Parts: sequence; structure tokens; C-alpha cells
Amino acid sequence: MAAEANAAVAVDGRDYHERPSLAAPAIGVLPSDVTCTFIGEGCANVVFALTRPAVPDTTPIGSETDSSTTTRSSHLLRIPKAAPGVGPATCLDHHAYYTGVLRPLLGAASLVDQHLVRGVTALHAALNALLANADRCKRRRPDLVGTGLAPAVDVALLVEDMTAPAATPGAIASVTFQFKPKWLAQSPTAPVDARRCRTCALSAASVTSDRGRPTKVHKVKPCPLVLVAARNGPQDQDGRDDGDDEISNALWDYVSQHRVIPPAWVAPPPRLDPLCVRPVVVRWLRTTSLFRRLAAIQQEFDPRGALGIGDAGASEDHSGAPVTSQALDRLQTAMTLRDCTCYLRVVFSSCGDGDGDGNNAAGLSVSAKLGDLDCKDGRRKLARWQAQERALLVGGFYTATEVPRQHTSCWLERQRT
Repeated sequence: MAAEANAAVAVDGRDYHERPSLAAPAIGVLPSDVTCTFIGEGCANVVFALTRPAVPDTTPIGSETDSSTTTRSSHLLRIPKAAPGVGPATCLDHHAYYTGVLRPLLGAASLVDQHLVRGVTALHAALNALLANADRCKRRRPDLVGTGLAPAVDVALLVEDMTAPAATPGAIASVTFQFKPKWLAQSPTAPVDARRCRTCALSAASVTSDRGRPTKVHKVKPCPLVLVAARNGPQDQDGRDDGDDEISNALWDYVSQHRVIPPAWVAPPPRLDPLCVRPVVVRWLRTTSLFRRLAAIQQEFDPRGALGIGDAGASEDHSGAPVTSQALDRLQTAMTLRDCTCYLRVVFSSCGDGDGDGNNAAGLSVSAKLGDLDCKDGRRKLARWQAQERALLVGGFYTATEVPRQHTSCWLERQRT
């Protein structure tokens, strides 16, 4: 959602200014002695870890000491890539959306912390060199090779490093699971007799479209609806995990696909072995309200679906109802929350008495935050969203009547068989 300086952006019916004259966002400055390390990337952003020379008798704000000579920041540098619509105000826009829309909706405690920082252009040459080196070392996805930073962006984001141990008393180490909750409620335009959720329908369509690529191997993906599945057993009263029921197995399968170990570790400590953390993770998943809240917001902000909104430039939708900027803004918020990432962190500490919130007396505690929440640009993406939905409907992917039939592990289909 790029915009000119001081331009207003309507988000969910309200006007938010990227750089309001009376309440300009606080913007820090990158230190000149910072060292960056390439950590990872997506299609839209690149992430770098930051370290600085240690200063005696000084504790930098938002940092943790990694050795006697350097300190590693508890936040990562996240910079947009060169792409249409990306400009100097891009991160200002993202942060205005984060503070003005997402925080009120979800609460600061549920979001990965972030701050604005300037001085990025001074590092562009060095950072692009890191990316070029990653290209040569084949450390990047094939489809991302050759992509670089947006040249005009000097203000970027510092985002909380969710692979670092939280500021927990006695914290020794941590392990982080990251996954996308995706569509936690069915598409508003799915057939009433649908046997697949929107995520699993899209997964089946993707496999079908790749039939001409025999070398591509598709793994059956777990279904996100398990995150909000009804809890009916007696073990759900206190969140115990018996380790063998269908929901517990499905929950663990969903979140354990992507375990992230902090780079400094050679191996996680024994207490953070997957077999040890599974009970406390599943207990947290069975008792948290986070995903039910996320599902409710997705439904509230997208009651009609992309097909219920006319073309971005039209004055009426397909039913003849007026198309408002607010309707499209609300849709893009729903789509943003369908593509966010959940960072679930398990911290092993030397003390722990259990608090009923995913923590146990053995020193393992669980917390989670949502990140990767850059606002989707509905005006650019609406046509694509609509075409995708039509393809799922026409192809029979919701009703599992596509030919040939694709195997999925959809929770909805399991409940209807």
C-alpha cells in the first residue's frame, strides 16, 4: 500500500496517515557499527540478524549478549524487496497499519513487536552483496535467486526475533515452531455441501495444476481447521494431552512441520527435544483462544468473499450493491490475517511452577505471537483472489469432485465421512 508523504489511507473505514504531523511515528537510527547476517527471506522481504561490538558497562536497548566481544540484537532487520508499488513510504505504511488496525484488533501481546528504523540505504551495497553470496552458495530458493532490496527504501522495520529466548526469568534456551494458521473459517462462497476447507481445496487444485510436472513431489499438508476444532473430550477441561487422540495428533502434525533452532545452537538441549515439548505444546494449542479470535476476525471482515466485491474500479458488485472502499479494505485485512505467520516459542527455564497458560512445573513455557502482517493490497490483488475462488468452485475442489480426485487431510472431510 504505497503512498505519497502525508497522504491518508482508508483502512477498514477509518483514515490513517502514514506520517501525521501531530503524531509522527518514532523512528530509530541504525548504528554505523552494526554487522548484518542474512537470515532468510520471502517473496516480499529479506531478513537480517544484527550484531554490534560490545560496549563495556553498557547494555544496548533490545539486545542480548552473545559473547564477550559482540551483542546480538533481539530484533531482526526486515527490508522490502524491489517490486511494483514498493517505495520510500512502504514500511511507514506497514507500520501505520500495524499500529492503527492490527493492534486494536488483536492486542499488542499477540503480535510480534516491531519498530521503524532509518539508515538502511547506507547498508544496501553490503546487504545486496550478502544476497549475491547466498545465490552463489545456493542458500536461496530458486525462484528468489537474483532478487534484491528496494533501492529507495531507507526506513525499514526492526521485528522481534522469535527464535531468541524470551525475557523469561531463568530462561536457558528456547525452540520456536513457525507455521501459518491460514484460513481458519470456511470461504463465504464455498458450496454448502463442501467437503474441503478453503486451504485444502487450494492444495488439491495446486496438485492438479502440477500434473504436468512429474518431478515435483507433493506432500499432503495438514489442515488448519484443527486449530479451531471442537474440543469434546474430558482431557479438554484442563488441557491435558493424552498423546494419542485424533485432535492431539493433528495439532502436533500441524505445528511441528517447521521447527526453528536459533543459529547459535548446534543442537537443542534435551529438554527441548520434540518428544519432550509435545505435551506442553499440544496443551497450549488445545486451550488457547488465539486462533478462535483470529477465525472470528477473518469471518467478520470478510462476510461475502472476494466474489462478493466488484472489480476494484467498479461502482457496484455483482449483485448490484455499491462497492465501497471500506468493503475492500476489510477484505484485505481478512486476507492479511489468512497469510500471517504464527511463531510458537517454547522456553526452557531453570524455574517454573506452572501458571495454567501453557506452562508447566518442569520449566517449559509456551507463548505465541503473530507476524508477517504487511497489509495485502486489495486493489492490486482482488482480480487474482476472484479468479482463484472461481477456479476452486468450477473445478470441484471444495466438494472433492475434481478429476482425478486428489488426496487431502482436510479436517472438514474427516468429520463428514
